[in-house]
Amino acid sequence: MGFKLPTFNLKCNISQPDVVDVVAIPDEPYRIYDQECQLTYGRRVQVSSTGGTTEVGVLTLTMNLLLPKGADVRGPQDKVTFDMVEVPAGSGRWYQVVGVDDIGKGFDNEHRTASIFALKRSWTPPYP
Repeated sequence: MGFKLPTFNLKCNISQPDVVDVVAIPDEPYRIYDQECQLTYGRRVQVSSTGGTTEVGVLTLTMNLLLPKGADVRGPQDKVTFDMVEVPAGSGRWYQVVGVDDIGKGFDNEHRTASIFALKRSWTPPYP
């Protein structure tokens, strides 16, 4: 069984923080509104870390944001700053992008992934 493209069943908003390298919800207008995506945990492996992070000793649950090939989402490897994403769009669920790369590069099923984690103290319960 070969690999296939994921279903992009959600929309997200993508923008860089207002101040370079400061993790915070960006002000509108966002760079991209209603980007097709999928928020997933699924069969992918998530890693928690207790050292070498920005908050030493704090476990972090990351998620994968899957996007179509070439989607403009920016991680810490960007020359300016990383992105913040709101998934689903309009939900108030903000995440910091902590890594971006391509899956299946050069194959018919090529798409992009962003490793993301929830922005601390930004969600209003009950979570939408």
